[in-house]
Amino acid sequence: MSDRTPDPAAVFGALPAPYVLLTPDFTIVLASDAFLRANGWQREQLIGRDVFAVFAALPTDPQANARTMANLRASLARVLDTRAPDEMAVQRYDIPLPGQPALFQQKYWSAVNSPVLDDAGDVAYIVHYVKDVTARMRGTARRDALRSLADAWRDVRAPREIVRTALEILGEVLGVSRVSFGRYNDATDTLYVGPDWCTPGIPSLEGTVHLRDFGSFVDEMLRGEAVVVHDVAQDPRTAAHAGPFRRHHAQSFVDIPVIEQGRLKSILVVSDTVPRQWAGEDVTLMREFAERIRTASERARSMEALATSEAKFRSITNAMPQMVWSTLPDGWHDYFNAQWYDYTGMPPGSTDGVRWNEMFHPDDRERAWAAWQHSLDTGDVYEIQYRLRHRSGEYRWTLGRALPVRDDTGRIIRWMGTCTDIHSQKLAEDALREAAARKDEFLAMLAHELRNPLAPIGTAAQLLQGGLADEKTRIAASNIISRQVRHMAHLVDDLLDVSRVTRGLVQLNMADLDLAEVVASAVEQAMPLIDERRHALDLDLPDTPARVHGDRTRLVQVIANLLNNAAKYTPHSGRIALHLDVVDSHARVTVRDNGNGIAPTLLPHIFDLFIQGERNPDRAQGGLGLGLTLVKSITMLHDGFVTAHSDGPGRGSEFAIHLPLLEGVPAPAPRAPAETRRPAARALRLLVVEDNPDAAGVLAELLRSEGHDVAVAEDAEAALRRADLAATDAFILDIGLPGMDGYTLARHLRADPATAGATLIALTGYGQPSDRAQSHAAGFNRHLVKPADPAELLLALQAV
Repeated sequence: MSDRTPDPAAVFGALPAPYVLLTPDFTIVLASDAFLRANGWQREQLIGRDVFAVFAALPTDPQANARTMANLRASLARVLDTRAPDEMAVQRYDIPLPGQPALFQQKYWSAVNSPVLDDAGDVAYIVHYVKDVTARMRGTARRDALRSLADAWRDVRAPREIVRTALEILGEVLGVSRVSFGRYNDATDTLYVGPDWCTPGIPSLEGTVHLRDFGSFVDEMLRGEAVVVHDVAQDPRTAAHAGPFRRHHAQSFVDIPVIEQGRLKSILVVSDTVPRQWAGEDVTLMREFAERIRTASERARSMEALATSEAKFRSITNAMPQMVWSTLPDGWHDYFNAQWYDYTGMPPGSTDGVRWNEMFHPDDRERAWAAWQHSLDTGDVYEIQYRLRHRSGEYRWTLGRALPVRDDTGRIIRWMGTCTDIHSQKLAEDALREAAARKDEFLAMLAHELRNPLAPIGTAAQLLQGGLADEKTRIAASNIISRQVRHMAHLVDDLLDVSRVTRGLVQLNMADLDLAEVVASAVEQAMPLIDERRHALDLDLPDTPARVHGDRTRLVQVIANLLNNAAKYTPHSGRIALHLDVVDSHARVTVRDNGNGIAPTLLPHIFDLFIQGERNPDRAQGGLGLGLTLVKSITMLHDGFVTAHSDGPGRGSEFAIHLPLLEGVPAPAPRAPAETRRPAARALRLLVVEDNPDAAGVLAELLRSEGHDVAVAEDAEAALRRADLAATDAFILDIGLPGMDGYTLARHLRADPATAGATLIALTGYGQPSDRAQSHAAGFNRHLVKPADPAELLLALQAV
């Protein structure tokens, strides 16, 4: 056997590559110097020993070493079986550092096992050739790792999952036991470890780690230097802290600092359970992973923050009652909130881009588009009112407003806008403008109506003052003054009636009524005007009573107003018809004329305050336009309603009031006629207290003409100074006196025993219910409103 052994010096000494020669039972018989250098062995440690005893399990990665030995055994068996060379896949086998048997380098080898045959063709020896391919494998591993990282991150969005995925890939590539990543807190000198990756049996470091508990290497990281520790027990920076490292299963580690703006922000920690010689390529790969983790996690946190912000934005905008939208700098709409789609009824996304302009009223589109283009060109605030199509199909007034969003340089990066439904507000504004216009028209009309009677009153007074008028002229002038004063009083009463009705201050005296009797009284009131204008009146009343529950005076007022309106708005010699009938559960009073008619634009507002048809010479008695407002308001107080119809100007008008019928109640008994008082038979001693000399003088003359003894005082003090107070039968007092008012004077008179029993009559321009209540509380017996009807005043004196 020995004469067949080759000369080692001749065969292996000159070989530049690592070789060993094995017998068929796998005993090492020769080893090249290159092999010894590559593995750090001495020749005497190998020769004559079984190859599997030499390459025993290593502490760095027992499982990987076991796989390598199994692969080697299988390859050698194939060589024996096939008598042909066998190339093994790349294998990992770590080797100890020279002089440091406890410290290993990670190595990868490419191996080929070739048979040496004897003359019989049997395998006499096996040549085991190895090549160190660690550098190539690390380069491949680095590229594969970075490619795997990019692939893994493609579908990952959450920052925590991005970090965890990277740590797993790095840990598997490096073959370590644990990889962690944490945020550094310089205030507490701690590292908060988030997700980490560990091999089975190795505990996680997740949580807060106090770095100073593990050595003095923190200062190096603060300077941006990587901390590389091959053996915790041997490194002077960590030797004194070997206990904490053992508890955390770390015998070697690398800390990669992540510096942001000159400050330590994060740390990548790679550790292994055994001492390990970290290669420069490993540290380079760790640095690259740390930087990629930083940028990717920051980007993910930014995207997550943006998504959270957008979600909050959408929640806020969807919670707002307004429609909210946004556009790109060029005006392209890329967002509408839920209110927009709910309001318009459009499918989500259907109005993106520039299609929103199609939602505007056709008459508003060009104007709205021009305003929007101006804002885009200039950066000015966009604000415009337009009509927007509602989901109902109605175009509703909307306020559109948008502001530019600018970056730090002032460049517009987005527009944010809102649409607010202002339809009700717009209609209210239009109604207010219309009401203001009607009010102005009414004031002008009021001035006209008040001046009209003043002209004949002034002329009549001038005739009476001249002293040349005969008896007939004086009587005619007096009649003119009386008629015009009654007309002015009627105007004032209409104003007060409207005020009371619209404020709900009217108290109805309700009773069961035959509406035909009410109509008859109204006709009686309206006939003078109807006759004056030579109209024909057709009256159609039913044979059976139409009984209602209402205030007789107010219902007479309503029907008389309709008749008077028909007379006023119908040219002379016209025709008016009044028809009373029963329709279902209502009594209906219809007043129709062939007069001026009503314009279609005026008809919807005919019952509004101050509405009046066009004034013309034939309508000299037009009034204040309050009558129909009173008609509607009083009818509604009776739970009824009123309608108006006209075929247009010149074609007449028709008004109808509908009142609920009274069922099952007997018709009211006819009332006895009121007793008519005769004028007072005896003369009275009277005192008139009035600060208006003209009013006081005229009133005194009127009372003296009736046979009374009348004295006049211009104020309360003058009245109280009179010596004949005790003999005075009645006091006629103005309320608005200078100094002491009429109420206070009345109290003084009631408090004085000499005048406590006298009759006190208030004669004032104040006629509200509160004014009457106040005069009653002050002690007045009667309250008359100026201009008082002389007959009413004389009737009040008759009771003294």
